[in-house]
Amino acid sequence: MVTEEQRVPVIQEELRVGKREIERGGVRVYSRVQEQPVEEQVLLREERVTVDRHAVDQPMRPEDQALFREGTVEVTERAEEAVVAKEARVVEEVVVGKEVQERVETVRDTVRRTDVAVEPLERTGAVDDFDRYTSDFQQHFQSINRNGNLTFDQYLPAYRYGWQFGGQDPYRGRDWTDIEAAARRTWEMDHPNTWDRFSNAIRYGWQRRAGLSKT
Repeated sequence: MVTEEQRVPVIQEELRVGKREIERGGVRVYSRVQEQPVEEQVLLREERVTVDRHAVDQPMRPEDQALFREGTVEVTERAEEAVVAKEARVVEEVVVGKEVQERVETVRDTVRRTDVAVEPLERTGAVDDFDRYTSDFQQHFQSINRNGNLTFDQYLPAYRYGWQFGGQDPYRGRDWTDIEAAARRTWEMDHPNTWDRFSNAIRYGWQRRAGLSKT
């Protein structure tokens, strides 16, 4: 048996957030040499030789005999002058550094997803009077809802789904075991994780419609 299938992919975007480094500015530090005039005062000592001649009239003393000879007396003048020396000293320093801070930024965007809706196509001319069998479905509901946890209105979409599925190609006229997987897959697209609860109602709706399609 050959079954024709058409697959419709369900595509969903995922948001992935990364990070990268960018330049936000900074500082540029220049150093250059400037000259400026300065002045200091210093006290300088200076010697100057003076020669004075005085007229004297007195007898020569005995101790002056040693001086009565030729000789030379030299007296040197001395003076102080300013000497300039420069000493470089560190008087200030500029420290350039970076502070690292971390912050949390919330990135908001939108992602897309394709939603696939399955709508059974009714066979032209087939009996599709679902409402005529409402009482039949209610009786079946009473037989499977022994605990009374759910209402018939909650089960009604399952009966209708099975009813529509029973008249849809290519599932018309096939055994339930052949189409159960397809029925479950399309049902849980809109009703996730509810197949086990409503499968009896879906199968009964399918059986009612399948039985009418054979007449």
